[in-house]
Amino acid sequence: MFATTDLLVGVDIHRRTNVVQVMNGQGEVLTPPLRLPNNRSGTTELAAQLATLAQASNANSIHIAAEATGNFWLPFFCQLEQSPDLAAWPLTLYPFNPKVIHNFRPSLGDWDKTDDLDTAVITERLRFGRQLPYPFHMEERYLPLRTLTRYRYHLVGELVRVKSHALSLVYLQSSEYTVDPAFADIFGKTSQAVLREFPSSETIAAIPFDDLVEWLDVKGKRRFAQPEENARRLQLIAQESYRLPDDWLAAVNTALTLSLRHMTVLQQLLARTDTAIADQMAHFPNSLTTIPGIGPVFAAGIMAEIGDLARFDFNQAKVASYAGLKWSRHQSADFVAEETRLKRSGSRFLRYYLCEAAQLVRMHDAEYQAFYQKKFNEVRHHRHKRAIVLTARKLVRLVVRLLTTNEPFRARQAPSEKNG
Repeated sequence: MFATTDLLVGVDIHRRTNVVQVMNGQGEVLTPPLRLPNNRSGTTELAAQLATLAQASNANSIHIAAEATGNFWLPFFCQLEQSPDLAAWPLTLYPFNPKVIHNFRPSLGDWDKTDDLDTAVITERLRFGRQLPYPFHMEERYLPLRTLTRYRYHLVGELVRVKSHALSLVYLQSSEYTVDPAFADIFGKTSQAVLREFPSSETIAAIPFDDLVEWLDVKGKRRFAQPEENARRLQLIAQESYRLPDDWLAAVNTALTLSLRHMTVLQQLLARTDTAIADQMAHFPNSLTTIPGIGPVFAAGIMAEIGDLARFDFNQAKVASYAGLKWSRHQSADFVAEETRLKRSGSRFLRYYLCEAAQLVRMHDAEYQAFYQKKFNEVRHHRHKRAIVLTARKLVRLVVRLLTTNEPFRARQAPSEKNG
């Protein structure tokens, strides 16, 4: 893939220091490992040294690879792409998934784990050439939006973890509350009021029934259709739940109260982030929001991760591959496995936003709902997850078409029974 005269550069990136190895297309190391600060002056010095090496070896082009670990690699790549010292050569920057480098290491033998050898592994993986990641481009226009949508992804994950832990605390406080809850949403406002204001099941059981009904009706702002039924359910929960020792129950109540406060803060941050994303989307005229179920937040997540469609040649299959929406094949002789794993080798952020958008679209559009149901009924295991991923894969085709043409979404007319 690479010419003999190409300059191949592997970088092991750390917070403070970058370790660099340079070789040519034949695998000959051109200089001992370089150690440079991971800052602006260190990267400027590296660019100057690479320019000197490229000139001395008559290099046709320069290819630089590093593991995309956290954010340590991102400013480094941005500065290299814009470096005037390297402008004389075609420059390609490859951000490798650390998992790819980890899996490639054993193919080189029983190497020790050192910074110098880590850099050598990255350089050798670059020289190997096959299935390289999409080259990095700064895409300054999308970076603010991408920062916000990835922060939102982080907040959603944190909220899921906090809710999961809070549920375990709710079980300790009142075990039946999580088995057959009295409310549709355990973390709704009225339910949270119950969890905060009634420190034990005995407290609920001791309240006169009519008083409990009135309390629930007031907390629910008179919106419950049958507050008496909710009250009966709460009293049954109180009777059937385990009893904890007083000291332990007090600690559980404290932890649960703090968890509910934590949850509230995360939900507030999520709302503020959604507002900031919607404000950013004003600079990105698009027709994705014309798709039923997709608002500015999910449209932003999809657009921020795809970036400029030209880097995918406007090809929906390449976008789907980048999102990791494809299954591996497992075949040997006459055997072909029917159940295989999703590759998950692409952008987890794009995959998340596409799958979340697919879930909403299938709830609002008849064609996507029918497609989801068809895929759901095809198998007996992992039915929902599989159907959502396949629906997301179908959605990719629509997303690429709308981003390419900027035309609004038009629902397809269902075929008549006469035409089949």
